[in-house]
Amino acid sequence: MLVTVVLVGCAHGSHNSGDVDAAPDTPILVDSGCGALPCEAIYVAPSGSDSAAGTKDAPVMTIAAGIAKAAAAAPALAVFVQAGSYSEALTVPSGVMIYGGFDASWSRAGSAATEITGASPAVTFQTITAASGLDHVTVKSTDAAQPGESSVAVVVTGSTMVELRTVTLLPGNGAPGQDGVNGVAAAGGTDGISGQPGVEHSGSFGCNNHTLPAPGAGGSSTCGRAGGAGGGPGVGSGTGASGAPGAGGTPGGSGGASTKPGTVGTPGANGTPGVLGSGGMEDGMFAGAVYMPSNGGNGTAGGNANGGGGGGGGGGGTNNCDSSGSSGGGGGGGGCGASPGTAGTGGGGSFGLVAVDSHVNVTASMITAGAGGAGGRGGQGGLGGAGGAGGAGGPYGGSSEQDDGGNGAAGGKGGDGGSGGHGGGGGGGPSAAVVCVGTATISLLQAPMLTGGAGGAAGASPGNPGAPGLSTRSIGCSFF
Repeated sequence: MLVTVVLVGCAHGSHNSGDVDAAPDTPILVDSGCGALPCEAIYVAPSGSDSAAGTKDAPVMTIAAGIAKAAAAAPALAVFVQAGSYSEALTVPSGVMIYGGFDASWSRAGSAATEITGASPAVTFQTITAASGLDHVTVKSTDAAQPGESSVAVVVTGSTMVELRTVTLLPGNGAPGQDGVNGVAAAGGTDGISGQPGVEHSGSFGCNNHTLPAPGAGGSSTCGRAGGAGGGPGVGSGTGASGAPGAGGTPGGSGGASTKPGTVGTPGANGTPGVLGSGGMEDGMFAGAVYMPSNGGNGTAGGNANGGGGGGGGGGGTNNCDSSGSSGGGGGGGGCGASPGTAGTGGGGSFGLVAVDSHVNVTASMITAGAGGAGGRGGQGGLGGAGGAGGAGGPYGGSSEQDDGGNGAAGGKGGDGGSGGHGGGGGGGPSAAVVCVGTATISLLQAPMLTGGAGGAAGASPGNPGAPGLSTRSIGCSFF
């Protein structure tokens, strides 16, 4: 058999002929039995069978099967693919070049489109050290499905000799981020208990010696911010007791001197509101070829309020028989701080080509990114618990009992708990035609078109929303 060897260096054949643009310095074997295409190659057609030999007359059906046969040869063979839609995600080994755009007669025609559609990334090149790539092929990655997931058409990592010639890269859309969780409203404090009326309390003949009125108890709080108890009454010429401080150090009211009323307890301080979470940025970062979305920040919990101070007890009375004043009311329990809203996560990106520590030649190609995913909504912080009301001071016990004793004072209101901080909205996912990570560089030849799509919408938040996703031709790339 007569075999001639033609060395082609950056050949550029017509799209409407049977000529083939070959990888630089890749030998094309031409013999009279295979027409313009080499016999020593692997052929793929929708009508083929993966159990076939992969010749021009007995093609395989899937590109993956063609790649496996091509890589098994030494040196690796080229793969020629008829027009059609091939639903498969591919990993291309070093030394394998894939040529598409052939019609059923194995001629290249402008209407013959070879399309690869696969889950992200649809095509992967890894550790390429011999000329490899795609020629006259359209690559589509499917839309991302999981929250914050990205869609990438082609990924190249750790490679130096990857060629993308007359290709169209159409990544799918990034997936939206996940919404944050709303905080839970906090429990409020309970009301303080009212004081009791004054009584005649004397050991003298003809006088009553009734039990002294008990102070009103402070209101309770599930977060340990109880109100202070009211002060007990004075008897006769005695001064009423001061109310107990509420949790957190809130002062109680002073007891009244003989015949004088006590003073009202101090209201508890309100809890501080939680800090708002930050919003996500317009783009995140890459860990290798994996995009890490820009998430919002979580809010912080609201602070617990202080309990109200107890009211001071009334001073005692001395007219006729000694009597007590009425007792002070308890301070209201402090409200609890609410839990925060959590952050919305960032949207996933849409990227045509992601190159990591690699050099890629892109020739006469069109790379158009899809839409970035919307950022997730930041959760709303919960409402702080309301403080309990202070208990009323004890009422006047009547002239036959309390006589001229002073009245106890009301307890102070418990403070209101702080609301939880709202979670920040996630950043919208970026949309970029090409991305370079690490030491990656890209050579642009014969005016390729690089177009970013729509950046993802910003994640909303009652506090700090995220930023809209970036729309750009490239991220991190140096072009040559």
